[in-house]
Amino acid sequence: MDQITVAGHPDPIPASPVAAALLHRRLENARETRGAEASENLEKLVGARIGQELAEGLPSIDLATMRSIVDFVETPAEEEDTSGLGRMVQGIRDKAAQRGKRMMS
Repeated sequence: MDQITVAGHPDPIPASPVAAALLHRRLENARETRGAEASENLEKLVGARIGQELAEGLPSIDLATMRSIVDFVETPAEEEDTSGLGRMVQGIRDKAAQRGKRMMS
């Protein structure tokens, strides 16, 4: 196990060598393609998420966990459409799902 440090989490984190390498590659890629600020923001988000995982009892970060964190930490939450049209479309989707049909989004 390696020990990694990331912004957003104050303590060293036990992580597998491949998980540490994946994080390093993703941060470098963000720095090269989107700039230093984006890389720093990604690192803070990853550190906060790792902190949550450790607080929930995860003893260390393996490759699968790191991959899921770096792949989805920047994904924005979908906004719920509360308009009348949005509710109507959702109702149609729900009925189609009950009948076993799939609708395009």
